[in-house]
Parts: sequence; C-alpha cells; structure tokens
Amino acid sequence: MGGGASKNPNRAQSAAPKTDAAVAAKLGKVLATGNITKVILIRHANAKPRDPEAAAVEAGQVLKPETPFANAWTVGDLVRPLTEKGEQQAADSRAAYLDQYALKAVICSEAERAIKTKEIMTAGLGFGPGEPGVLTLHTLHPSRSGTPNCEKMFDTLGYGPLTKFYTDTTVEGLEGKGKEIFREYVTKVTGELHALISSGQASFKQDGDTVAIFGHAVFLNAVAVAVAEAMAIPQADDVVAVLELGEAQGILCDASAKSVTLLTAPPPPAAE
Repeated sequence: MGGGASKNPNRAQSAAPKTDAAVAAKLGKVLATGNITKVILIRHANAKPRDPEAAAVEAGQVLKPETPFANAWTVGDLVRPLTEKGEQQAADSRAAYLDQYALKAVICSEAERAIKTKEIMTAGLGFGPGEPGVLTLHTLHPSRSGTPNCEKMFDTLGYGPLTKFYTDTTVEGLEGKGKEIFREYVTKVTGELHALISSGQASFKQDGDTVAIFGHAVFLNAVAVAVAEAMAIPQADDVVAVLELGEAQGILCDASAKSVTLLTAPPPPAAE
C-alpha cells in the first residue's frame, strides 16, 4: 500500500510509485500470459433504491461502529434489484458494445444489481451461475472495499469522476487527501485482481481475449486505473480520472492499443 506515510510530501510522492509499479507489473504479467489484452469495467445498470425501513434496521445491527459513514451498505444495498429501465440499459449496452468482444471470463461484485447486469449482458455466452470463468471480487462493492476513507468520501461526495475525489478539500478529516486515499485502493485491488485471476484462470475459456468486470461507480473507476497501469498504458491515472461512468457504461482498457475508452450505448430515441 505505497510504502507507508511520510511527513515529507515529496518523499511520499517519490516512494509510492515504486511499490505501485511492482504490484502493477505482477498483474500485467498474469494478464499477458493469459492472453488477456482487453478488460472492460462495466458499471451496473439502474437499480431500485434501498428499502428505507430495512436500511434503518440494518444501520443499527449490521454497520461496523467504526465506519458509520458506510450508510448501511451491507445487506440492504447488496440486494437491490435492477429496475425495468436498468434491464433495458443492460440489454442495450450489450448490443452496443459488449457483443464486439470475445470474453474469456467475467469478474463481478457480489451485489445483486451487478450480478443481474452481468447476466443480461452475457446471456448465452456460458457465464451463468456456477459456470467456469465466473469469479467474484467482493471488494468491488464500496462496503467490502476495506478502505473506510474511500467509503467516507463516496458517502459524502456521491458520484462523479475520480478527479472530483482527487481534488476535494471538503470532506472533514480528509481534506486534500483524496488522491492518496484512492491510490491506496488502486494498489490494494491490483494485488487482489492478480491473486484472483492467477487462481481462477484455469477455468477461463481458451479462446477470447477479454475479461469483463461488473461493479460500482467511482470504485470501478479506480479498478480501471489499476488495470490500465498494469497494461502500461501511458498516463493511465490521468486518462481514467476524468471519465464519468454512467449506468451500464464501460471503460475499455486495451493493452494492444495502449488506450482507455469510455463505452456507451446510444440513447433511446426521443418520443414523438
């Protein structure tokens, strides 16, 4: 996680990339040896809100006392289903961009809305429940991220590109620390992806060159930074940081093209 804190900001900035680069290189190697040249990070489609009564009960029973800002992001948030709008978004996004890629495997948050988005967008491709090549990464979900300061910033600031968090000076106790905080998550999830893919790649499809990762905005953007840096895409953090990931949209990290691209479905036709 970046080699520890330092009172000298210049020392902290010069030390962190060495650790990050070593972790990224390990992930980059496992992607390359597995012939994974493209990774698409897809935000879940539109979902129903949490049941307020259930969230209120859960807040008193499930939340960790040291992270009250997690905002009942446990059972109540994990079980939120997609709306009809969300189901259509997922179908439209599949037709618009996902069908253009040959999937080897999928990685998904444990949240119901991410799982359902994955099921709609990969239906018929052999990535259903219990099928090989389907992996779960729990820390894709905010409450499972293991980064309380990221959770606090997200709970306070809401959605937006990573630059919103990198430049923020308003979150109490974390003023001006957003980039440092989210870089810790980037390093953490880089190592987790390396371990997950290394252990699971024996079940991946032999053909194909693409892995799709289904998760949640802001945190998924940070995962895109991790993947892009592992692929040695130039200025990965700067490029990804300005992207705002909408519902059912994706960020494509392409190792061959050394590029990062925002993938979107076309908007529905206007009513006459």
